[in-house]
Amino acid sequence: MTPVPSKLTMTAKYAALAAVMIFGLAAACRTRPDAAQSNPPTQSSKPTIRPLTDIAFERTGDRLQRGKYLTEGLLQCFICHTDRDWSAPGAPPIPGRKGSGHIWSEDGEFRLVAPNITPDKETGAGNWTDDMFARAIREGISHDGRVLHPQMWYSSFRSLSDEDLASVIVYLRSIPAVHNALPQTRLKREREPKDEPLNDPVPQPDLSDPVKRGRYLVRVADCVGCHTAWEAPLNPGFFAGGNLIELGREKAFSTNLTPDPSGISYYDETLFTQVLRTGHVKARKLNSIMPWVVFRNLTDDDSRAIFAYLRARRPVHHALDNTEPPTACPMCGQKHGFGDRNNPKIDKIVGVNPATYDAYVGQYRFEDGFTLVVGKDGDKLTVQVQGDDSKIELVPISETEFTAKEIPDVISFVRDERGRVTHLLSNADDVGVKIR
Repeated sequence: MTPVPSKLTMTAKYAALAAVMIFGLAAACRTRPDAAQSNPPTQSSKPTIRPLTDIAFERTGDRLQRGKYLTEGLLQCFICHTDRDWSAPGAPPIPGRKGSGHIWSEDGEFRLVAPNITPDKETGAGNWTDDMFARAIREGISHDGRVLHPQMWYSSFRSLSDEDLASVIVYLRSIPAVHNALPQTRLKREREPKDEPLNDPVPQPDLSDPVKRGRYLVRVADCVGCHTAWEAPLNPGFFAGGNLIELGREKAFSTNLTPDPSGISYYDETLFTQVLRTGHVKARKLNSIMPWVVFRNLTDDDSRAIFAYLRARRPVHHALDNTEPPTACPMCGQKHGFGDRNNPKIDKIVGVNPATYDAYVGQYRFEDGFTLVVGKDGDKLTVQVQGDDSKIELVPISETEFTAKEIPDVISFVRDERGRVTHLLSNADDVGVKIR
């Protein structure tokens, strides 16, 4: 069975920059584009593996309940770590096998295995400490010190708050032990850590309004991983769909989740929740690759918050339909249904006086701890992550908005009442404060 390709590779040239253009997340040429990062590495520092600690999470009823909700819903743990019944609607995990692991791919030198994470002491995680779990989930380091393959979504799980992480581990300790011996993942080459260890606390997210709540939920659920065309020759935009995903006999392009007419502009809260509950958009059945079979466990409040966050994204016109004959799409560079209904991402370059770029040049500090450097190269505006050599030329689509074929974002510059540029906005979500 072939894993979701978006979890595996992405063009190294813009991996770091693309990461900072969503949720304020920086990464130095990593494989996955959607990981939160504290203390991002610079050219002079090489990430290290954090030594294990003796931390032990108190087992409480509240944590058990919260952990079950996260594990069997939003985080989709058993979608990967369990054999699934692909003959049933939504391909649910096989009963009695919960958490017992699954071999996703085995081809010559490469083998990808989601290990047995049940409390079985011989074949599972029964001998793992709490910090072995914690380090694997959020930092991508296995119980025995190996760097995990990014098919394990540690890049997204890195954003899990300390309390939610503890709840997940408490729940995993409670599930029935399943004796299921599996081979270990075998990679063609040993991976090295890409991120610095998480040594600082990760606080509870701001849940003060639905959009902020949805931001956290969408991040840890890795929605952007499937619904952004990371593997396409061109990237239409965040959540704009077009990621070709294959799981066994299932194959489909991910759909556009932006509030554009080609996306989900016609959805309301009720329809969105119904889709997650039933796996149907009215009469149309969703492909089982979409894990609605676990998302149906989300509460109404969380479903509404996710919808509110997606509705607040920048609309991207990228029409696609998996039931229609494939045609060439100038937006993503692939062939898919309704591809001929799309226009190139940068259809028209707006003429902007390069002298205005001088006000944009500078360093912009984001709350997640990284700095974005905007520079000027002749008459062109460029952007890069501080400490990384990769520069990307920005193309103006208005006097204050810029994008590039290589990145799935539009960034804009904000002036104060005196006309001074003070902030950089990314995807209408993250704010970088100009520091110099």
